[in-house]
Amino acid sequence: MARIRYALRSLAKAPLLSLVVILSLGLGIGANTAIFSLLHQVVLSSLPVEKPQELVLLTSPGDFKGGRSSTNNSGNMDYIFSYPFFRDLEKQAQAVSGLAGFRDLGANLAFRSQTVTGSLLVVSGGYFPLLGVKPLLGRAIAPEDDRAGGGNAVAVLSYGYWKDKLGGQLDALNQPIRINGQVFTIVGVAPKGFNGTTLGQDPDAYVPLSFKPLLTPNWNGTDRYDDYWMYLLARLKPGITRVQAEAALNGPYLAMGEEMAKTQHWREPRVQRLRQSRLTLRDGQQGNSSVRDSGRTPLLILMCATALVLLIAMANAANLLLARSAQRKRELAIRAAMGAGRGDLMCQLLTEALLLAFAGGVAGIFLGSATLKLLLYEISGDSPIYSLTSQLDWPVLLFAVAVSIATGLLFGLYPSWEASRASLGSTLKDESGQASSTRGTALVRKVLVCAQVTISAVLLIPTGGFLRSLVNLMHVDLGISTENVVGFSISPALNGYKPEQIGALFERVEHELAAIPGVRGVAAAMVPLIAGNNWGNDVRIEGAPRDGNSDRHSMFNEIGPGYFGKMGTPLIAGREFTESDNLAAPKVAIVNQQFVKSLLDGRNPIGVKFSGGGGTPDIEIVGVVKNSHYSGVKQDPPNLYYTPWRQDKKLNSLGFYVRSALPAGQTIPQVRRTMASIDHDLPAENLRTLDDQIKLNIQSERLVLQLAAAFAILATVLAMLGLYGVMAHSVTRRTREIGIRMALGAAPGRIRRMVMRELLWILGIGLVTGVPAALALSRLTESQLYGVKAYDALVVVGAAMALTATAIASGYLPARRASRVSPLTALRYE
Repeated sequence: MARIRYALRSLAKAPLLSLVVILSLGLGIGANTAIFSLLHQVVLSSLPVEKPQELVLLTSPGDFKGGRSSTNNSGNMDYIFSYPFFRDLEKQAQAVSGLAGFRDLGANLAFRSQTVTGSLLVVSGGYFPLLGVKPLLGRAIAPEDDRAGGGNAVAVLSYGYWKDKLGGQLDALNQPIRINGQVFTIVGVAPKGFNGTTLGQDPDAYVPLSFKPLLTPNWNGTDRYDDYWMYLLARLKPGITRVQAEAALNGPYLAMGEEMAKTQHWREPRVQRLRQSRLTLRDGQQGNSSVRDSGRTPLLILMCATALVLLIAMANAANLLLARSAQRKRELAIRAAMGAGRGDLMCQLLTEALLLAFAGGVAGIFLGSATLKLLLYEISGDSPIYSLTSQLDWPVLLFAVAVSIATGLLFGLYPSWEASRASLGSTLKDESGQASSTRGTALVRKVLVCAQVTISAVLLIPTGGFLRSLVNLMHVDLGISTENVVGFSISPALNGYKPEQIGALFERVEHELAAIPGVRGVAAAMVPLIAGNNWGNDVRIEGAPRDGNSDRHSMFNEIGPGYFGKMGTPLIAGREFTESDNLAAPKVAIVNQQFVKSLLDGRNPIGVKFSGGGGTPDIEIVGVVKNSHYSGVKQDPPNLYYTPWRQDKKLNSLGFYVRSALPAGQTIPQVRRTMASIDHDLPAENLRTLDDQIKLNIQSERLVLQLAAAFAILATVLAMLGLYGVMAHSVTRRTREIGIRMALGAAPGRIRRMVMRELLWILGIGLVTGVPAALALSRLTESQLYGVKAYDALVVVGAAMALTATAIASGYLPARRASRVSPLTALRYE
């Protein structure tokens, strides 16, 4: 304790130095804490369920899955199965202790007088028992609730929906709630922290899987073996390995596949692909989420960036402690003369370093928590993501403590050792009482600054790559015009509209939106643009050979009349749809260039017939449009065909794009008023500008750039502060030499050049080592870039120029001070 009290008194005598060290370390530790918390939640943590290590995900190759398919961020084509297949496998899954299926769906939830747009999870009866999740209130969905044709219309609310939307009402149990127009009875509330098994989905409610057809009126989903949309997970039996369970499940899997192929009359090539496939069990302790996979690399890159920032902060702290040790040589020599051993002095100085690191760690925890809140707000906006929290849990706090201790040891060890080995006699003889540092210490300080410049280059160059990548993404030719376009969608079937009313409603919405002053056109589309959707099915081309290539996959959309002209997508051949393309007219379609190239081998498509999802080819191609992006900015245009929405009698949701001569900020309120006048209970979902939707689609790239830029700027500022400190100390150490030079006739300009030459040597060494290191490490970030290579000369030159400019700025004051040294200052000491 005496050592700690003395260390505190010693640090109090140098408040500015202590504050700078604590702030530098706090920024570095805080950045590491915030990013590690995200990394822990997104990449490292397991599901908050019972024995998550026993969970497995079911997959099978997607190449034989024809017909209709729909995936989301729970997994790609390999992870989806059909409802009839799941029910058959459920009966023969003795190799595992439990099998469950689920899928998220869009939802309108109406409780008492409140209606909100959200999402729900349809789950099989074994879902909650398999996971071992106990509800906070009431009960969970049970197997008897999930019986086809005879289940119980019950719902379990998520904790977030119950707490935020219903105010945590305890009397909500056993009350009715209307979900997508269907009445369910609330029987339970899920526990806090459980938000399903897919990170980022955050369902508002859970309902039995057997009610799926009622919740999506235009998509039964339970009546076809070739309608793939469900995700499956299972729990291994104690003592049974994944390999053993796979072997046991593949017997019924292949037998069921043969029976399915026979009853569905599959052609031989597809049957062969099925026979070659196998059911595979994958580790499921983290659930199934593409967010974990897509977030892993960016978060690891950011974790490396924050670690480098912390290294610069530690180098700065070490530099400051070395400078302070030089000022305290006389004090330490007197303590040594009074009997303090070298080990005592070293422990005392190391204690001071650890106290600074502790204070920096405390500051870092607060800064990290604040930074994490800002990051989560940037990610989620006004809609909270319940599966991510801004609270720092114990693993993150332990990480912050460990980093603080390691930091204190790393930046404090050498200064403590260097100060404790100073010569007692020479120090006491020094009349100044504050001997300047030795040549060896000065060299170490320069090496530390060179390392800081190196690390700054390592951060700046990849950040430049991210910047150019984002610029490229912002200027991608999407094949559509986004200027002053506002988009939204409505789902009248989920609000109780009858099928015969929906078409008329859509037409009314089109006409009333078009009547808004300033509106130049209203385009309608079933699938929202650049929103990550990937609705698709197999396409059978008329006259194509009946081999393995006769069924090819294509995305699709249903659109309104004049869609392409209104959206700015050029029509290359044929015609657009008109209002006469309705249920009474022959089926027609418009295809994109990629469809023609991939599925028609480039031949003239006009008049060719095809079918979507099997059956006899009866859809005639009447037009070809230029390729445009469909699901995302980074994804190349897929095979894509369009059909008129008026030819779909089961359509229950439709999106609208309103192009106006007025700014979008003026159009959005007018759209809200128009929709309220049509039906104030029908929400306009995802009402935003098309430009905002595009920004949302590349949100992760924007966030990575913002964070990388912030860390790179912070690292550069810290490095330049370190460079300024070294140059200022160098000028102080060489004051006598400079005074003598000026007494012998050296001009001030020559002295400034001498100091700047020393600075440029440090900068040059840092760049020579930093640029190759940055280029080597940039290969790790190349997968995150778009339209730019890791070895981009413009980025490298730009980063080097930025570092050079800031370095010269940081060295200007020391150089100017050196040029103003009076020769008498030196002569007074000689």
